[in-house]
Amino acid sequence: MNLKSTIEALLFVSDRPLTKKELAKLSKAKTNEVESALNELKDDCEKNNRGIVILINDDKVQIATSPEASAAIKEFLDFEVKEDLTPAAIETLSIISYRGPISKEDLDNIRGVNCSVILRHLLVKGLAEEKSEGDKKNYNLSFDFIRWLGLKGQSELPSYARFHNLEINLPTETLTQSNVISTDSNNSTGNPAN
Repeated sequence: MNLKSTIEALLFVSDRPLTKKELAKLSKAKTNEVESALNELKDDCEKNNRGIVILINDDKVQIATSPEASAAIKEFLDFEVKEDLTPAAIETLSIISYRGPISKEDLDNIRGVNCSVILRHLLVKGLAEEKSEGDKKNYNLSFDFIRWLGLKGQSELPSYARFHNLEINLPTETLTQSNVISTDSNNSTGNPAN
């Protein structure tokens, strides 16, 4: 893969701006080669009227959506936020409400399926929030959602103390692709994103 493509891929997967020095280290290239590739990439995006742009601010670089795509992006994000919650999302939100903060692994084990997609929707809708503690991410109700419910805190949920402190006997192994509940008649692994 050429340097320009490598840099584009790194910027795409990063959730924060990267420095030119970081890009050089990650792509195993010299800083001046990275700068040249960035300029080419930025020119390609502008000349070809692409849906992405390369933002360069001092030494930091980030990929972003093109301003010309803002109407379509707004419509998509509005759809994501306004889409009704599925029963699986309501179940996941209920578990987060009463067991939070809770790790994704514990959520997966309680529900018996991979909750990645549901968690993403709850985060996008502003109903849950993610907090990192070391290498582990935990999920809890968002402050905005608690406020929307008219509560002063999560502990004001009905029967909160009873359910929050309820002992749940989870399997000792964490949920893996091989033990996700099957959803088809061939007994193959079901969609892990339920």
